[in-house]
Amino acid sequence: MLKNLTDPNENILWQGKPHRFLYILGNPLIYPFALCWGLFDFFFITKFNAASFGLFPFANFFILLHMAPVWYALFSPIYRFFNWYRMNYALTDKRLYFTSGLIGLDIASAELPEVQDLRVNVGFMETLFKRGTIRFGNRNFLRFIENPYEVYKLIQQTAMDITTDRQFPNQLRPEENPGYRTKYKP
Repeated sequence: MLKNLTDPNENILWQGKPHRFLYILGNPLIYPFALCWGLFDFFFITKFNAASFGLFPFANFFILLHMAPVWYALFSPIYRFFNWYRMNYALTDKRLYFTSGLIGLDIASAELPEVQDLRVNVGFMETLFKRGTIRFGNRNFLRFIENPYEVYKLIQQTAMDITTDRQFPNQLRPEENPGYRTKYKP
C-alpha cells in the first residue's frame, strides 16, 4: 500500500504497524478515571431525580454531556479498533510516512531533514510487549512499534545522510574524507 504513495526513486527502508492490543487499549489510566466519573454522575443523577420528582428533565441531558470522559473511554477503543487496519508507518530514504483513517485513507509525511527532537519512550505496558514509541516534534509519533531503538537509529542515520548529502553533494566530495561516513546514494 505504501509503495504506491512513494516517489519512483524512493526506497522503503522500514515499514511497521502499532501493536494491535496496545493501540486499541490506548492510555489505560482513562478507564479507572472514567469509571469513577461515571459512578459519580450515576449517583448524582439518581439522587437528583429522586429528590426533584422528575421536575428537571433537562438535568438528565446535562449529565449526558457531563459524562464526556465516560463516552470517550467507551468509544475511543472502538474507533481505534477499526482505525488500526489502516495504521501504517514507513521510513524511506527521504521521509517518514503515516497512514490512518476510519472512512478514508489519511496520509501524512515528514521530510527527514526536518525531523527534530527525536526521542524514544518505552512505558510500562510497552515494556511488557517489547514495544516502544518514537516521538518527534510536538505531535508526531510512531506508536507501539517493534524494535524502537533500531528504528530510532535508522531514522537518525538516514536523516544525517540526507543532510550531509545536501550540504556536500556526492559530486563535490573528495575521494578521501575523514568526516562523516554516509551511505546515502540519491
